[in-house]
Amino acid sequence: MVKYYGMLSTVVLTVFLSGEVLIPMTATVSPVQALGKERLFLSQNNLPPQSSDGGSRYADTSWRESFFNNQPPQSGDGGSRGGPLCPLTPLDEATGIEVWNDRPTFVWQGQLMRVELYDQNEDESIWSQDLAEDDQQVQYTGDPLKPGQTYNLMLYETVSDNFPFPATQVTFTVMDGEKRQQVSQALEQLNRELKQQNASEEIIALVRFNYLAENQLWSDALAEAFSVENPTKELQELREKAIPQKFCN
Repeated sequence: MVKYYGMLSTVVLTVFLSGEVLIPMTATVSPVQALGKERLFLSQNNLPPQSSDGGSRYADTSWRESFFNNQPPQSGDGGSRGGPLCPLTPLDEATGIEVWNDRPTFVWQGQLMRVELYDQNEDESIWSQDLAEDDQQVQYTGDPLKPGQTYNLMLYETVSDNFPFPATQVTFTVMDGEKRQQVSQALEQLNRELKQQNASEEIIALVRFNYLAENQLWSDALAEAFSVENPTKELQELREKAIPQKFCN
């Protein structure tokens, strides 16, 4: 069973009844609020196990369980993005999944020479990056993307005047300001509490991954999985096998 390591100074008890969320008047409401149709919450059952000295023992953590238990979506084309080139994140807007991060990370399987980002309403690119042959991800480094705006990510396998067309296009929308603020507050709280417990880089990424995946923010969740510089064997296998098998085959 995956343990979700969100912690609150006052325990929040959330009761589900007939599809509605009821919070007792005496409970302290967490900064995690409803996000659209999804429910963003840190439940009592998801608190981390406590050690005898008051710290947290990060037991029973599993990237694989967190990935599959949260039901990753099918790709926007109905289940397959296969081929030599497979974009992994962001997911196309056809999946119904928005992007929280206004400086997202782009991850793919295959070989690319260049990526370009366009505002959907503009003809000129707002950002581009040439790539080395072995690059598999790149972080957007331009000005923060605009909440509620839709963007087209163009992926080029070759860079030539004779072949100016991208091999693949991914369209995604940045989550609007109010919803992104709610997610930001929750993630900031998780970061603060885990750092106070001296959690490792990978544990923090796993907790963030689980929170984002639990709330179906899969573009950002996958970016967390690929953000760890020195992954454990379990995470490496997830990145090399489970994620591509789900989204690329």
